Amino acid sequence: MDFWWLWLIAGILLLVAEMITGTFYLLWLGVAAMVAAVLAYLFPENYLLPPAAASVTGLLLILFTKPLTTRLRQARGYADPAHQLTNKEGEVLEPISPTRLGIVRVGTEIWSASAQEDLEIGQRVLVVAQSSTVLKVVPIK
Repeated sequence: MDFWWLWLIAGILLLVAEMITGTFYLLWLGVAAMVAAVLAYLFPENYLLPPAAASVTGLLLILFTKPLTTRLRQARGYADPAHQLTNKEGEVLEPISPTRLGIVRVGTEIWSASAQEDLEIGQRVLVVAQSSTVLKVVPIK
């Protein structure tokens, strides 16, 4: 069975996610998945080659381009999208508890969120930290 199309879809999804986030975290993984797709297409009988090539390609791209991306992030005027929502206000759309993630809207964006206390639907919150997928929020009193 040919698996090249799975690698291709993974690569496309990673590149699209990179374009949406603009963080350089997913770009190299998307390129690595594309390399794996090409190798899986050219050598369909070799099942170990694509994952090995994706792993090596991703690792090498990350290692050799880290100084470039670090310099880009330090350039004047660059705003890391991973930290753009910090200090912005939002609204709880799905309840949050210390043991369960909830959903918040910040501006026009919908995010998963965590908090140190229970927050109900409609509660106004302030974003105090942001990871790639989850916001940390506190209530606005």
